[in-house]
Amino acid sequence: MPFRDNLILFDWAAIVGQLLTTGNPNFKIGGMFLEYENVGDAGDPVSIPSFDRSGGISYYDSLSLSATKDYLRVPLIAATLETTDEVSFPDGNLMVYFAQSQGTIGVHGKTFSDTAISKVYGGALVSMPDINDATQDKVFSRFYVDVSEQQAKLATSQIGLTWEIELG
Repeated sequence: MPFRDNLILFDWAAIVGQLLTTGNPNFKIGGMFLEYENVGDAGDPVSIPSFDRSGGISYYDSLSLSATKDYLRVPLIAATLETTDEVSFPDGNLMVYFAQSQGTIGVHGKTFSDTAISKVYGGALVSMPDINDATQDKVFSRFYVDVSEQQAKLATSQIGLTWEIELG
């Protein structure tokens, strides 16, 4: 899947502010949300919601009202700092994150499986100050994929997501 533009949300300020003022490592990016919908057929497209920089955790909480939409809250598998320009940024300016789907139930209790035809269509990069307490999560960034790139869960694999954010 090609890299997509993503929107940095207003909560980025609280995340970075905690890291830069108190040095609190609990505010680092700790995971992702993988947003999905259970559709009738794997070929059915999922409508992309409109959103702006204020569309943080309250949006994901509102998915509890949907009969078919939910999200997985997954930890990062890897996070690296690379460079796009050795001269200007020899110590790194490209944050690269990787996570993958896991589990069979979304945060709001909806099934995530191949038999439910769960289709991942968006994601969020999230600060998880306490991995055991989702109420503390802060959404750093969100994105959605084109209909042609939406991925249905397969019985034989998980859905992985690599996310790049270039600083500079």
